[in-house]
Amino acid sequence: MIKLSFWDWLAYAALGFLIAYFLLKILGIIKSPVELDIAVLISGAYMVGRYAMKIDFVSKEISSIKRNCKYCSN
Repeated sequence: MIKLSFWDWLAYAALGFLIAYFLLKILGIIKSPVELDIAVLISGAYMVGRYAMKIDFVSKEISSIKRNCKYCSN
């Protein structure tokens, strides 16, 4: 089992917020003011940034492993 950090939980909470918001918006339950629409955009931007940072970190780690691997072809 992978231990999730606080930031991972925050990203999942943002994803849950986005899904719930869009479902309720599509069903017509939410008739939101502009401020709430901006909160949804900020939540989405956070998720994109968080996972972009994770992908960058993983690619750097893979590059480091490839450099240090004597059996890998470069």
